[in-house]
Amino acid sequence: MTEKKMQSRGRQRRRELLETARALLKEREMQKLTLPDIASAAGIPRASAYHFFADVQDVFHAVAEAVEAELLAYQEAVAKVEASDWRQIVAAYVRSGAEFFRQNYDAAQLLIGPHTPAIVKLSDRKSDVLLANQLLGMVSDRFVIPEINDPEGKFYHAIEIADLFFGLSVMRCGEISDEYENEAVSASIAYLSIYIPPVLMSLSRPT
Repeated sequence: MTEKKMQSRGRQRRRELLETARALLKEREMQKLTLPDIASAAGIPRASAYHFFADVQDVFHAVAEAVEAELLAYQEAVAKVEASDWRQIVAAYVRSGAEFFRQNYDAAQLLIGPHTPAIVKLSDRKSDVLLANQLLGMVSDRFVIPEINDPEGKFYHAIEIADLFFGLSVMRCGEISDEYENEAVSASIAYLSIYIPPVLMSLSRPT
């Protein structure tokens, strides 16, 4: 086998391990999964699995990176919602995030579940910065935001507040309930309302 074919085969096996891990995370609890479990389900020798990943948390980290990118892309649709004030955009953004996690139990386990590995939590915090900037951009594209200190940081805190309620819901209910979704919306808006007045000058709506 040529080196090029070996590299292609290696990429394929790594991809199969990640896809299998995601499939298993949709059905099984994260803390009960091991790298040998994933390798066996993928039909890949255990030794090969350890060639690509040091341990199961290494797999979770790689899967989480893909999930975070998917969440960011999923949230882009919020830019098209009808909104007469900035709070409606924030509410739509938080509710859209809740729906993403409902549709993707693997993502909920990885990013906001009670057993999220530390390395994934760190990665998710960095991803939340991108989400915060995305939300800030959606609001500032529609309304004139007054000058406030560190607006990026304020929107980051709002995202973290929503994540807190999402995580509590997953821990207590096994999913994001309507009640906790509403709490996440209210808390995020209440926090941002400390810095942003309810009525802002409107800009031209996106086409």
